[in-house]
Amino acid sequence: MSEIPVAVPNDAVMAKPAEIRQMRNWVEASIGLGKQNPTSFLLMPAGMPFSFTYGGKASSELLPTWKRTVERKEEKDRTRVISRWTDPKTGLLVTAEAFAFKQYPAVDWVLRFENTSKTDTPIIENLNACDVGLATADAAKPAVLHRLQGDTCNENAFMPYDTDLKPGESIVMTPTGGRPSSISAFPWFNFQYADQGIIAAIGWSGQWRAGFDRTGGSTRFTAGMEQMHLTLHPGEAIRSPRIVLLHWTGDLVDAQNRFRRLVLFNYCPKIDGKPVKLPIALQDFDCYIGRPGWPTEEGQLASAKAAAEMGCDTYWFDAGWFVGGFPNGVGNWFCKPEEFPNGLKPLGDICHKLGMKLIVWFEPERVAPGTQIAKEHPEWVFGGAQGGLYNLGDPAARRWLTDLLSARISEYGIDVYRNDFNIDPLGFWRANDAPDRQGMTEIRYVEGHYAMWDELRAKHPGLWIDNCASGGRRIDIETCMRSVPLWMSDTCCSPGHPEWNQAHVSAIAQYVPLFTASSWTPKPYEARSSATGGAICEWGYMAPGFSMRLAKQSTNEIKATRKYWYGDIYPLTPISIALDQMMAVQLHRADLDEGMVLAFRRGESPYLSIAPKLRALDPKKTYQVTFIDDARKKTVCEVSGKQLAAGIEMKLTKPNSSLLVLYKAD
Repeated sequence: MSEIPVAVPNDAVMAKPAEIRQMRNWVEASIGLGKQNPTSFLLMPAGMPFSFTYGGKASSELLPTWKRTVERKEEKDRTRVISRWTDPKTGLLVTAEAFAFKQYPAVDWVLRFENTSKTDTPIIENLNACDVGLATADAAKPAVLHRLQGDTCNENAFMPYDTDLKPGESIVMTPTGGRPSSISAFPWFNFQYADQGIIAAIGWSGQWRAGFDRTGGSTRFTAGMEQMHLTLHPGEAIRSPRIVLLHWTGDLVDAQNRFRRLVLFNYCPKIDGKPVKLPIALQDFDCYIGRPGWPTEEGQLASAKAAAEMGCDTYWFDAGWFVGGFPNGVGNWFCKPEEFPNGLKPLGDICHKLGMKLIVWFEPERVAPGTQIAKEHPEWVFGGAQGGLYNLGDPAARRWLTDLLSARISEYGIDVYRNDFNIDPLGFWRANDAPDRQGMTEIRYVEGHYAMWDELRAKHPGLWIDNCASGGRRIDIETCMRSVPLWMSDTCCSPGHPEWNQAHVSAIAQYVPLFTASSWTPKPYEARSSATGGAICEWGYMAPGFSMRLAKQSTNEIKATRKYWYGDIYPLTPISIALDQMMAVQLHRADLDEGMVLAFRRGESPYLSIAPKLRALDPKKTYQVTFIDDARKKTVCEVSGKQLAAGIEMKLTKPNSSLLVLYKAD
């Protein structure tokens, strides 16, 4: 039995074969040359599931008159369908490449536009990478958009909320400032119509837009870049946002877990064929950056030893190593010579000797004035010598930066490259666009961002990337294909709100399987509030009275339970931050028939117990159930699956307390 699963379980959570066939038929009809699906399906028949305007004319009018070819390839777990349309007059080549999954009623597609002629194309605009109809004509049936807040860096970050979409109404979503999960929107959502729906993920690490319009008999779902109006020069090509859709029927929570499985096994980065193993890392930048002697070679070697002693498997050195410090030194990607005379290699060496991995922080896309990049290469910076946004869309700039980062990764022995991004790029992008090239700077930047990360991973087998952007403001399915967000939100930068972590973790996990958050003490209530498949330990190990024994207990517990976060998640109570409530969540590994429940009694909650109904258990089996309180006292009993599904009492007699419940089939 594997701590990290390698394949999706084939169980009742998965869709029925008929539903998978319906989606495959829809893909063949919409992007291939198949017949329209005659059966009832939320996704309506489409000549093509996208739209744009070219030279003032709609694509629905133009594409049927262009030369078209279709290519179909069978792969192990999906069918690839590639359609190409060529305009005989202007030479514009439009390519739609789609994947229809064989184990899921899901589809993934990306569009590409290429100018194959020797002259500029007419204007391409109003591009909806997704433009599909949803069969919601029955006004008596409710339509609801389930979604999360973007990362607001406060108690509301990632909080779930629902919006009813009545006939005649519409909804439009965009993030803030060009980072895809920043503040005003989150690019993962679930549109439900009665007992079926579409879970969608928008893959664009920039300023996307999505909308649902129910002003007609059906609902029109569109998604793409917020702004694009451009001509392509001879030989130029661009790509669109990625669109991922999963159709579901039946139980909403099962549907969310089906989608989690799709993402975990088909999109998340893998090492040796398995999804990456999330770290249990000591990260004390916020605690100790101002402490004399800590941000030095000697201090960091001592800190790494403390991490190993408390049971961490990873040491994380954040923004304390480069000349100028944070934030004034971003753009100086070399070590402080006095504090780190040997670079960070000694830190990497001791981590590896102690059996740990090393994470090191960079923020290569932001440039401060007076730094090396600002002085030596102002032509690569939006903002020039005064600093600003590094231009990843410039091939020469990207080549220089990729080589520099690759050298540092090798030199320092970095196992996890941490890429932060504390700047809103949208204003820089749009200020750089000519009137007939609106959106081009953003497109080239996003393409360059993906290219740099892809090259770093290719050059350093086993390397993986931590995606940060002022916390969780760049979490979209394209970044999650290449990285893992280890710093859920910058709410993690301060102590005192474990209840936020309880809610935010449970909310994000509905869509994103792999991520971590931080706790500020190893006390069970706080450590359990933020632990996922890994944990970031911002534990003040040099503080008077710090208990290394308690730290070891907490890291050992996280190691023992991390495997369940690679399974399914079932919120057993509403997801909230209310201090007068209790909260409970179940994590279940269907392949192991075991899991856990985390229950929390908050400080103002008057309730002494909770009796949640557990999901996904076999009513005919007997389960060994272990209750572990905050003192780590264990109580073991045997309970039938039928009884667990009916509700089992979990007592939490003290405010600000937690209970870990483990269960395993006999």
